[in-house]
Amino acid sequence: MAHLLLIDALNLIRRLYAVQERPYLPVTDEVAEGTKTQIIRNTENMLRQALARLQQELAPSHAVLVFDGRNSLWRKTLYAEYKANRKPMPTILADALPGLQQCAKTLGFDSVQQDEYEADDIIASIAVKLAQHGQQVTIVSTDKGFLPLLSQHIQIYDAFARQHQTEAAVQQKFGVSTTQLVRYWSLVGDSTNNIPGVNGIGPKGAHDLLALGATLTEALEHPDCHKKLREKILQHKEQIKVFMQILALKTDVQLGLNLQDMRIQPVVSA
Repeated sequence: MAHLLLIDALNLIRRLYAVQERPYLPVTDEVAEGTKTQIIRNTENMLRQALARLQQELAPSHAVLVFDGRNSLWRKTLYAEYKANRKPMPTILADALPGLQQCAKTLGFDSVQQDEYEADDIIASIAVKLAQHGQQVTIVSTDKGFLPLLSQHIQIYDAFARQHQTEAAVQQKFGVSTTQLVRYWSLVGDSTNNIPGVNGIGPKGAHDLLALGATLTEALEHPDCHKKLREKILQHKEQIKVFMQILALKTDVQLGLNLQDMRIQPVVSA
């Protein structure tokens, strides 16, 4: 059985870069070329170490770094404030990405990108497809948005904490199962993606509601659903639908890849 690592590339690289940039802050556009070179060289070295460690710890047969598409705007079309609170990628790092991709390739890790989609949707699509065929997939990311994918064949690994996510940990942290996370975040909000949720509904109200049914419709129809809570949900029904659509990962992106394309290539010494 294959074991595929799907690496959320920018989630990994931006954190590695941030550590290397920190001693030079604040970094301006006029930063010396020598400083830029040093930051990127250090980031490249850290990336090499991170990829080598992932190979050693997780023993994958296949792996790929997945990058965001340049024109992945469909969520912003639905909700203009989506990720509006995110800082733009530092120019130094943006300019260095092709070199970092090449660095990963020399270690046997290829990269995937599709213009119209974020890395999350590409990762989810590959993971679900392979899981349906009984293959083992590990998503390498600290992004909680992948947690709804947790299953028998899909694991999620935090490369910085060096631990796997679990259903029990999700239940303890959020108070709901992985299958309810998208509904939960749509109600209480998700600051990571700048989703405000429904004004006046906090974790307790969301927990009480979601305990009444597998879907919001079922929960609202339950005789124990509080009248005021039902009215608030119905009042914001369309908004909640949009939030759920944004927070749910696409699993049907067509990439034209097969498993062989993602096999880790042996490193050839010069």
